[in-house]
Amino acid sequence: MTAISETTKDARIEFKTSQEIKSLFQGAASALGMDLSSFLISTAVQRAKSVMLEEKMLTLTRDEWERFEAALAHPQAPTDALRELMEMDGFDG
Repeated sequence: MTAISETTKDARIEFKTSQEIKSLFQGAASALGMDLSSFLISTAVQRAKSVMLEEKMLTLTRDEWERFEAALAHPQAPTDALRELMEMDGFDG
């Protein structure tokens, strides 16, 4: 995953919210010793990374997991198509 630079500030995001929500954000930022922008950016980055990680995760039911384990324990012989694929230039398998 590409690291997110915190020093390059070449884009702007603007949004409207209620005064109540802004005060909540400011209070949370202050409690952490951060300014509002830094708090919002760090919180959004953490959440975005979490969402992207969840997007990449594979979740299996117990039955699916057992079939997966069985397939690993007893792999099928490679097909002709798989052999051809593995012989292609650029395949590092």
